[in-house]
Amino acid sequence: MITEIVSKKVLTYHKTGFPTNWDVNPYRGCTIGCKYCFAQYSHKYLGLNSFSKDILVKTNIAECLEKELGKRSWKREQIKIGGTTDLYQHSEKKYELLPKIYDVVKKYKTPIFIQTKSTLILRDYEIIKELSKITRVDIATSISTFDESIRKVIEPGGASALERMEMLRIYSEICHSTTVGFMPIIPLLSDTEENLDTAFRLTKEYGLDNIVTSYLFLRGDVKPKFLKTIKTHFPYIYSDFSKLYIGSTVDSLYLEKNILKLHVLRQKYDLYGVFKPAEAQKQSIQLTLF
Repeated sequence: MITEIVSKKVLTYHKTGFPTNWDVNPYRGCTIGCKYCFAQYSHKYLGLNSFSKDILVKTNIAECLEKELGKRSWKREQIKIGGTTDLYQHSEKKYELLPKIYDVVKKYKTPIFIQTKSTLILRDYEIIKELSKITRVDIATSISTFDESIRKVIEPGGASALERMEMLRIYSEICHSTTVGFMPIIPLLSDTEENLDTAFRLTKEYGLDNIVTSYLFLRGDVKPKFLKTIKTHFPYIYSDFSKLYIGSTVDSLYLEKNILKLHVLRQKYDLYGVFKPAEAQKQSIQLTLF
C-alpha cells in the first residue's frame, strides 16, 4: 500500500557518518525488498506491517528541503540521499521526487552522496550531470552477489549486480567519485572466491574509485526473518550458517580468516581508495536592498 504524507522536517543528523552525517529520505519503506535490511524495524513504530510493501511518500519533500537548506545556519555539509531507503525504488517512477530534490540542492550548492541499487537513476543522468558542475556529487551502489539466482531471493527488487556496476561506470565520467559497497557479504553464500574476485576485478576494470566491504549484521527482528530465508531457499548452508550467527555478528574466527582474503584482493587489484565527505562550507546569502 502506498500512502502519501506531508512532512514537517526532512533533514536528519547522525553523529556517526555513514558515510555522511546528514541524510534525506524521500520515502519510508522500500520496494527493493532486501531480506537483510537493517531499517525494517522502523516500520513497527508507524504501525505498519511490511517494510517492502507499505510505502510512505513524502510528497512535499522538496519544499521542506528548501526551507531547511535556506537557513543561514546551514553550512552546506554533504547530504546522503536515501539513508534508510532506496531513493530510486519503484515508487520513484511515478512520483519523480528526485529531480525536484536536485533542483533544491543545486540552488543551495549542497554536495550530495547518492546510493542506489536501481538503474532508474540513469533517467536523471542529464540532471545529475548539470548538478555536478555546480556542486560535488558522489554516487555509490551496494552489491552482495553476482549470482542472479541468489540476488533474486535476497534483493528481489534490485537491478542485477552487473547492471549496477555498469551504472556506476557511466556516472564515473561526470561525478566526483564512485563507490562500490560490497555489502553485506553473506557467509557461505556470497563470499565464494569467484564472487569476491569479481567484485574487486570489475571495480578496477570499470575505473571506479573505491570499494568498501562489510560482513552481514543481523540485529533484532531481522535475524529470525533472515534465518528463515536461508532455511527456505538455501537449506544446504542453514546449519553451518546458524552456527556462525550465535549473536548479531559473524563468528570472529570466520571473519578474521575472510578479512585476510579481502586484503589479498585489495593488493591484487591495487584498490585502496577511501571515501572522504565534502568539507562543510558556510553559505553566503546575498541580501537585497529592499
